[in-house]
Amino acid sequence: MKPIPMTPLSRTPYRVLVIVPVLGLALQTAHASCNDDLVNQVDRGSARVAAKSRPASQPGRAATPAEVRQPFMEPQLQLQTLAREAVRRSAQIGAVKLLAEAAQYDVDETRGAGLPQMTVNGMAGPGTSRYSGVDWNNGVYASASVNISGLLYDGGRNRQLSEWRRELAGAAKFSLQTAREQVVLEAVSTALERNRYRLQAQVYQQYVRKMSCLVDALEQIVAEDRGRASELVQARKTQAQAELQRDMALAQSRQIDIRLHKLIGDQTPPSDGIASPLTLTQDVGEVLRLAERNNELLQLRAQADASERYAQAVDAGQKPQVNWVVSSTGSNMGDTRSLTAQAGLSFSYSVLNGGSAAAAAAAAARRAESARRQYDEYLNTRVSRIAEVHDSALTSFDRARRYVEVLKDSDKVRSYTFQQWSQLGRRSLFDVMSAESDHFNLRIAYVNALHDGYQANAQLRSMGSGLVNWLAPDAP
Repeated sequence: MKPIPMTPLSRTPYRVLVIVPVLGLALQTAHASCNDDLVNQVDRGSARVAAKSRPASQPGRAATPAEVRQPFMEPQLQLQTLAREAVRRSAQIGAVKLLAEAAQYDVDETRGAGLPQMTVNGMAGPGTSRYSGVDWNNGVYASASVNISGLLYDGGRNRQLSEWRRELAGAAKFSLQTAREQVVLEAVSTALERNRYRLQAQVYQQYVRKMSCLVDALEQIVAEDRGRASELVQARKTQAQAELQRDMALAQSRQIDIRLHKLIGDQTPPSDGIASPLTLTQDVGEVLRLAERNNELLQLRAQADASERYAQAVDAGQKPQVNWVVSSTGSNMGDTRSLTAQAGLSFSYSVLNGGSAAAAAAAAARRAESARRQYDEYLNTRVSRIAEVHDSALTSFDRARRYVEVLKDSDKVRSYTFQQWSQLGRRSLFDVMSAESDHFNLRIAYVNALHDGYQANAQLRSMGSGLVNWLAPDAP
């Protein structure tokens, strides 16, 4: 075999001598300057989240020193401020509060109908009268009457109506609490969504910076070797796509800011760490136990009870009604004066009504049964929903922990791929782009998994004891 002749240095093309050092130096500089530490930040943050997102009832697990020192006070205060401000500004809560007050007045009105009633009537004006064999009597006529009556027996109708109104008033109070809960949940969910898109925008901005560094390096290379222009175009395209995704995330964040401003006004928006108190997933059994006293369930139960009371009141309305009555009437016309007084019992009973009373009672009974079944169905749905959201929270945080491990390997893959392309020439720019795209997509997936878990935990607290009791128990 003939030895391969060595090419003298003097015969090496000058262009090659320039391009090779420029290529290596440019790519090495790009790799060093674009190497960010987001993965390390993600690892550190997710390690804390991973530890705190496990359910509190997990057996055989002791609290770590980091958890004992958990600095949740500031984020908790931010959540409390957010909840109180949302409740204070909500016109919906004000409207429901007025309805609750009106329902209480309805109770007083119905209760008062069963107490003794007194009416006074009077009349004055010119008049005339004539009796047989008596001259005409002309002059000013004046009369007054007093009527006092009270209920003796009505088959329990008024009592049932009072109970019906009382149950409706109770349902209205629970409705007020439910409205507060919905407003607070909306405010917390909106703040979490704002966080989600702000973090997405940060990740995409780092992706843009990474591609920008690579584009700068390729521009230096293409200046010496025009044959690499297609790689520069590919890098610029990827950079433009990353900028588009970043701008989309920023647009979503701005739109959510508008919604948040509607809820809390000019209050300072919460910081990115507001989600920290929502990393702990409650035990599903505890949530189910607390859900039995949830305001929404209590409201539906009170409405079902009110329907039964009304059905009983309609049925009692078909029974006889007895009242005691005392009345007195006095009149004066010219020289003639008269006074009458009487006392006794009044009795009323509907003998024939075409069956309308029985139909009304049957309709009220059916509505009461329908309300009870709707409550049972809602209770079953709520139990199922709690189990679903609880599993979603655990799954989301577990997915986030697993993304952390994948991100570590992904960072190594993109680093090795870049080195193999820039130093050894064993990879194409397409491989580099693919590795970078996969890595940053994993970061976005990690952010989404975390915030899915936060949202699920917020819903769990809302379906249990309620976010209002947790964040703003003294809210107006």
